[in-house]
Amino acid sequence: MSTLEQQVTALARRLQYASEADELAIEAAVLAAASDAQRTRPANLPDYVRAQTPEQVAEVRAETLRDWLALRDAMLAASLSTAEVAGRLGISSAAVTKRRQARRLVAFQLKGDWRYPAWQLRQGDVLAGVEQAWQALPLTVHDALSLARWFTLESRHLGGTPLALLEAGEVDRVVDAAAYVGGS
Repeated sequence: MSTLEQQVTALARRLQYASEADELAIEAAVLAAASDAQRTRPANLPDYVRAQTPEQVAEVRAETLRDWLALRDAMLAASLSTAEVAGRLGISSAAVTKRRQARRLVAFQLKGDWRYPAWQLRQGDVLAGVEQAWQALPLTVHDALSLARWFTLESRHLGGTPLALLEAGEVDRVVDAAAYVGGS
């Protein structure tokens, strides 16, 4: 891994726990690291293959970080705290934590706080099939934020979002699709 890639990877990890003010500083550091990269065109690279300039690399990395921040903000806005979930389910915060640890509730961590997508709760209970699908998803392969988002993404294979299919009672199809995400 090149020094630039190591710097970007380290900065992206820090971004997960950064304050909003620090996010801009981290993004600026990524841009600076990319622009500082010394890129030379290999002698055997054909003329019709264009090597990306440091500026192009910096722009793509900055765009990726902006997209991730927008996704994170959207997921945060549509999520609940541990206390809010406890109130909606009529259980203690400790019970919510135990359910999260057992992967019985969809949850992701942002800036040290556990967040729970609100879409999984229905009339004082968890939507049928959410637990089974969440447990079938490969937490070790992907980050929890991306996996939580999986439920709301259109799937050509399923003909809709996993969430819509769970709402329609098609739990087995969603669980099968979740297991496929992990390749199991």
